[in-house]
Amino acid sequence: MLLLVTALSVGCQTGGRRPLASTTSNYEPVPEASPVNATQPEVVQVAFDEPIVRQAEPVEGIVAPEPLQLQPALSLPDSDGASTVAAESLSLEQLEASALAGHPELRQARARVNSRRGRYVQAGLPFNPVLQYQSEEIGNEGASGLHSLRVNQQFVTANKLGIAQQVQAYEVQKQQAQLRAAELRVLTRIRIAFAAAAVSQRRAELTDQIVELAERSLRSVQSLVDAKEASNVALLQAKVELDQARVNAENAATKLQADRRALAAAAGVSELPATDLAIDRGETLEEAPWQLLLSELEASSPELAAAGSELERARWALQLACAQVTPNITGQIGVGVDTATDDTYAIVGVSVPLPIRNRNQGNIQTARADIAAASAAIEQTRLSLDGRLADAVGRYQTARQRYEKLVSRIVPNAEETYRLSQQAFAAGESDFLQLLTVQRTLFTTRLSALDAFGQAKQALAEIEGLLITLQP
Repeated sequence: MLLLVTALSVGCQTGGRRPLASTTSNYEPVPEASPVNATQPEVVQVAFDEPIVRQAEPVEGIVAPEPLQLQPALSLPDSDGASTVAAESLSLEQLEASALAGHPELRQARARVNSRRGRYVQAGLPFNPVLQYQSEEIGNEGASGLHSLRVNQQFVTANKLGIAQQVQAYEVQKQQAQLRAAELRVLTRIRIAFAAAAVSQRRAELTDQIVELAERSLRSVQSLVDAKEASNVALLQAKVELDQARVNAENAATKLQADRRALAAAAGVSELPATDLAIDRGETLEEAPWQLLLSELEASSPELAAAGSELERARWALQLACAQVTPNITGQIGVGVDTATDDTYAIVGVSVPLPIRNRNQGNIQTARADIAAASAAIEQTRLSLDGRLADAVGRYQTARQRYEKLVSRIVPNAEETYRLSQQAFAAGESDFLQLLTVQRTLFTTRLSALDAFGQAKQALAEIEGLLITLQP
């Protein structure tokens, strides 16, 4: 009978074989499943078990030049010329540490990992024995009948428990890769929001300087008008310029508050402390080497790791589907008593289902299709990452080149033009409108450099976050 059952259960070509290891996944392989200890199963240790924080290393590059009359937009030194940060300011590292410790998205991802670990443990547990009491022939010829106590146990064959654990082990590994992706997603959101808020903070500082300068200009023009050395047109223009500067300063302050609230949401807190952001005033931008970034991305991307884990899970799921063709064996042993004769007898039984009609054909077909889908998903993920990297590097390089041109040539030229225009205006060689035009040009170039710097930092945050999509 057992030989017949074994012959009927054969038919899945991959049954009993370990599938080939994936050549595209970037994680540590899960070891072969061993016979499961019913009392204390062990969880397989898989990759990406610890959260990471990628910190950008300082690099050398273009630094904004020292201004002649105004504080620079990108480098605001202290009175002694040192580029320092206030001790009470809020740093990017503090926000990242806080988010990694308690962000709701990360708590949810960690809970999913623990949930899968529980499924791994459960998948390796054998069936419980069944205790059965049975009475037969009660009242036959006035006797109390036959009474027996039996124990039934179903024995799992073909190492199904070990294979099922391997399926769940790769599910654990996939969830751990998704946990790492969630960490990078949170960090990327924080870095992008921090860059936007830092630019807004610097913009607010610059617009405040513009207001102060406009107020001084108005007082200077008023003195010239009182001395009959300037017309009322210049005075009205100075008043308009002051009003416009105040509107811009108010808008900059509003934008700063909105960006700080967005930063708080990205960090997973209700609000930020009422302190300035810690900005590295001398921060620079480096060249983005395409091939190096591409190699690092393909080696470290949690998206590729998750796709590789899914492929291995699908392969083990096919093994499990093939192993399920082999039926489990149920054994029975017991003891009984015949009350009519006071004889005691033993009971032994074996039952095996015959896999004649249901040979798990549907699940085997599904598992094979899942392998094909998972293999295609790896290639699709790689192509998607390449496209996202090309876009992010392109935006970064464009903003970086624009920033370098502005701070190395355009802003210095605008500052020198402003200095000469001030001298000419003080000597009476030019009117206020000409000075005003030069002043506007200077501030426009400073704001352009500030915007370019912010755009580059946001693109860099995406690259450092391994181009994880910001929506889960």
